[in-house]
Amino acid sequence: MNRQRMRGVYVVEFAIIGLLLFALLFGVVEMGRLYFTVNTLDEVVRRGARLAAVCDPSDPVEVEKILRRAIFDAEDDDSASDLIGGLETADLNLVYLNEAGATVANPDDLVSATGFRAIRYVQLRVEGFPFELLIPGFGGVFTLPAFRSTIPRESLGRHAEAGVVPEITPC
Repeated sequence: MNRQRMRGVYVVEFAIIGLLLFALLFGVVEMGRLYFTVNTLDEVVRRGARLAAVCDPSDPVEVEKILRRAIFDAEDDDSASDLIGGLETADLNLVYLNEAGATVANPDDLVSATGFRAIRYVQLRVEGFPFELLIPGFGGVFTLPAFRSTIPRESLGRHAEAGVVPEITPC
């Protein structure tokens, strides 16, 4: 065999194997990014629901701070999340639920029995979050499933007043 001809065969073999190897490498990196994104979104809803369970729902500024901290931003930072590209507070849906699991329409109404006093659960959801593939030649966007966390309410930013027995809620 001619050594010069064999060198061309090696180049062709490397091109075929190299293409498969790089596709596999990019696939592993993308799966790692997807796994990171899914786990981070799961932590965002858990963290946000936990903060909402102990913070005052009647203060819109406080609710906005909860959502900013949930996406791992500073309280005064109104940009997208530094951890997950494209995640903003507008993507989060914070709702307060009553015993039956229905949405409490006026959580800031402190007097009504259908307002603040009806809150038994706090739920934070992220729905329809797009994940963009970065693999060259396979670019595409697909929507991740909904993430949600529902936990029992705690203090909701209220403290017992002196001489008043705080309301005890069954969990």
